[in-house]
Amino acid sequence: MQNGKGNLASGAEEFVRFLKDNDYRHVFGLPGSSMVALLGPIAGSNVQYVPTIHESVTMAAADGYSRVAGSGIALTYMLPGTANLMANLYNAWRDESPVLVLATQQISTIRSGEASIGEGDLVGLTKPFTRLSHEVTAGMPVHSWLSKARSRAGGPPSGPAFLSITEDAMTGSSPPAPLRGSQRRGAGAPDVSEPAEVLRRARAPLLIVGGQLRRHGGTAALEELAERFEIPVAFESGFNDRMAIAPGHSHCIGAFRGSAPHFFDEADAVFVIGARYLHEAHPPKSPTFPAARFIAHVNADSAKLEEPYSADWSAPCDPAAFVEALLASQVAQPPSDECLTARRAHLARKRPVPATAVAETETSRATAAYGRAVRHLHDALDRGWVVDESVMASYQLMMALRSKDGRRYVGTSGASLGWGLGASIGIALASDEPVTCVIGDGSVRFGVHALWTIQALNLPITIVVLDNSGYGSTRFFEREYLHEQGSSEKPTYFNMDMREMGPDVGSMIAGFGIPCKRVGVGDDARAAIEEAWEGAGSGPRVVILTLGFEG
Repeated sequence: MQNGKGNLASGAEEFVRFLKDNDYRHVFGLPGSSMVALLGPIAGSNVQYVPTIHESVTMAAADGYSRVAGSGIALTYMLPGTANLMANLYNAWRDESPVLVLATQQISTIRSGEASIGEGDLVGLTKPFTRLSHEVTAGMPVHSWLSKARSRAGGPPSGPAFLSITEDAMTGSSPPAPLRGSQRRGAGAPDVSEPAEVLRRARAPLLIVGGQLRRHGGTAALEELAERFEIPVAFESGFNDRMAIAPGHSHCIGAFRGSAPHFFDEADAVFVIGARYLHEAHPPKSPTFPAARFIAHVNADSAKLEEPYSADWSAPCDPAAFVEALLASQVAQPPSDECLTARRAHLARKRPVPATAVAETETSRATAAYGRAVRHLHDALDRGWVVDESVMASYQLMMALRSKDGRRYVGTSGASLGWGLGASIGIALASDEPVTCVIGDGSVRFGVHALWTIQALNLPITIVVLDNSGYGSTRFFEREYLHEQGSSEKPTYFNMDMREMGPDVGSMIAGFGIPCKRVGVGDDARAAIEEAWEGAGSGPRVVILTLGFEG
């Protein structure tokens, strides 16, 4: 392509043309010296450059944007910037986010490996966590490679794509050499006759669903299948990137083993759909589905099938197509009335264990505190998007949400902390809707740099901080470790107790100029949250819910 002066367009000009051709409204970045050729063309375009003060925020914001808009772009500086964003690139990879990451690189003619400042093997660094990782050098068609990266990120299966672009590829002319492209299509539903027959006869079936199912458009079919044929549905184990079923749906039983454990212990047929099987950080000591005679596993990414456990039946296919085929099979040949009656009875008699029936321990007290805090957020999804990095409270939050529409819930299954505040930036900009970020005080410390951008752009983000004075999840696992060792020692909570160590999380937030209100134990948390929601239209607000310190 030629530029307005009649010359062959530069790589930087081709980059801006790519943004225009694909209707990007924002890009996210932290300027670096090898990036200056890009900045002028971006400034002269209709695309807003969203500044950050750390590349981990750049990555999280572009990731959050991609999850709403379908694609987002993170711009970063050579090896230092790329290294800084790796933890949140891992989160995006875990959640199959279709985000593009573009890093500048040393001039092609003096590329030496790592001899010059900021130089390094960026392709090798990012390749394990991307669908495509490639270096674009002088004379290569920039627009074509950007288009290829966008296509690979979109999948199927989707996931981040990375391009290392040398400085002279941006400053020099970029030839109009289109690369052959294709419309990728995922595998449709396989022959579902075997799992369909098992489901038709099952008296206590269970569906375990992951965010991939919602991303592939299978939620409506799932909710109809569950309601019409009396099947309980649980979210996949661990942290969830999206809610495949509305949390307020009549047949949603909430977080994996976070509600009535009987559903899992007595299930005779289990279907793991658009999820991992399973992805616990710490494997259980007993069988997860002890009564199951049949376990099926479906995932769009064949690499995630039967990971880490084996199923009786598995298929690499579009999870939405699978659920639609399963629904059609049950409609065509429904379960017997006797079977449906048994399922209704199974659903009716299974209820969460009352809190009063649980022996009080330090862990149960902490869990109860999380539950009391997040119950005030029951309607948060009806007010906008919810970004969840509440960590130890995530199960309780998923159980507390009661909306009939779960599409605006976003979390990350990667568990690399410092993601939630940055992701909220991208989600607010892509959706043009309010965001409630529910986050632990430890996660705030990891991702505090994001507050600068949130305040600078005056975004409509309500941040609800669950403050347990440090790293509650690590304290939990220390207690568990001592219990397993049969030790009578008290936990040390070494470097996990921040009641008197370092600045208070509230003072850290206030330092960024964001209105912040602390709610003490026993104070009216709901009133404080409603006040923050009402005020978020004129800029960000923070509510800190004091949970107390266990132990």
